[in-house]
Amino acid sequence: MKIQTLRTWSRILLLLLMALHITTWYVLNIHAAGSIGIEALFSGLSRGVLNAGFIFWMLVFLSVLLFGRAFCGWFCWFGGYLDLVEWSIADKLKIKLPRSMPLYLAAIPFVVLFVKMYGSFLLNWLQGGIPAGFTLNLADSEPWGGQQTGLSILITAVLYGPVLLYFFGRHAWCRYLCPIGALLKIFNRIGIGKVKLINDACTGCGKCNRVCVMQVNVLGDLKNYGQVNSSDCIRCLKCTDECPVGAIAFQMGRNGEITLGAEAAGRADKISLKRRRMSALDITIVVMWVGITLFFTFNGRQGVPQEIKVAMSAGLLLIVYGVVRTADSLLKFAKYRIMGTK
Repeated sequence: MKIQTLRTWSRILLLLLMALHITTWYVLNIHAAGSIGIEALFSGLSRGVLNAGFIFWMLVFLSVLLFGRAFCGWFCWFGGYLDLVEWSIADKLKIKLPRSMPLYLAAIPFVVLFVKMYGSFLLNWLQGGIPAGFTLNLADSEPWGGQQTGLSILITAVLYGPVLLYFFGRHAWCRYLCPIGALLKIFNRIGIGKVKLINDACTGCGKCNRVCVMQVNVLGDLKNYGQVNSSDCIRCLKCTDECPVGAIAFQMGRNGEITLGAEAAGRADKISLKRRRMSALDITIVVMWVGITLFFTFNGRQGVPQEIKVAMSAGLLLIVYGVVRTADSLLKFAKYRIMGTK
């Protein structure tokens, strides 16, 4: 059985557990465990409550120390949804998608992380003081928190799935906007389990790079470290499945002494040189997005409909990206016309 088949079953099991969780709470009125969302974790800590979110995310952080961002690759329900969208749109309908990362927006998910979680967490502690003690209450908050609506869920599914996929490529949410991914990135390099070279058969074909949905420079990392060290690696193991010579595998423990051969190393250098670097456009987009986001955050958004909240991150990114790209194209056109009249 291929590893990707196991990933599919892990996602199906997760969805079944989510359905069971919601059914027991809302249908059977069994309130044994409440929300496991990361907002519930920070909300509980700010109030001195260790809830179901705290237990769940402590287990996730423990898994990161052992396996890196395997949670993102195997157990994130939204990541599974994105895989389904990308399989249907890119693989079956053959819709053309961006082949390389159009932006380098590493700052964005950390800003979202601060705004959505750390911000309210720290403000509550500053205003009300650090809790004197903590109590255990697994049913501290209901699974959906009473905020989501049918329309907001639909907006999330469309905007963060097909729309971002079309403009920014595969797993754009995971690479650009996901605050949970940003949090796990901090610990990802510490993870004991990594994709590693297990023999010297690698030819440098670059297939591992091409199949990586997170656009990690797998071959470059293998050349430099003998293993994939990128904080973007979600341990989906598509690269190990697709390696034609079986030169890489997921392993626990310290890295061995295996390195790429001279020919494969030369190809790795060429591939690395071709990868896109951050540009002035990228910096402009990041600064504008961060600035506008923080402005709206600190000016308060009480009473804002949930539909607007869920559309803000992706919608704002699309607007800023479109404005900056349009302005850049107009400047280039104007420069061409001026040069042409001389």
